[in-house]
Amino acid sequence: MKKKLYRSNDSVVCGVCAGIAEYFNISPWVVRTIFLVVAIACKLVPLLVYVPILLYLGLAFYLPKHPHEKYNDVFTLLSRLGQQEEKRRPVTDAKERDVKQNKKGGK
Repeated sequence: MKKKLYRSNDSVVCGVCAGIAEYFNISPWVVRTIFLVVAIACKLVPLLVYVPILLYLGLAFYLPKHPHEKYNDVFTLLSRLGQQEEKRRPVTDAKERDVKQNKKGGK
C-alpha cells in the first residue's frame, strides 16, 4: 500500500510537522525542531524571513486531513465558529408540574 502525506491530529498548531513525521516514521519533535532551526536561520537573511511561515501555512491548506481521525486543530475551530448551533427540539412528552414551597423553610 502506498503511503500518503496527511496532516496529523497529534498537532500543536495544524498538524503539518506531525504529519510529515508520521510519513517518515520519526518523532514529531524532530520535525518541529528542524522547522524552528530553519526558521531561525531564515531570520538571518532578510529576504527569507517569511518563507518558513508561508511554507507551513501553504502545507496546512494543501495537505488533507487524515480521513480516519477526528480533528481539533485551528482550522477546524475557525470553521466551527462560522456555523450556528443546532436548534434544540421542543420537549413534547414531559409533564409540567408546579412545585409549591412552604413559607417557613422553603421545602
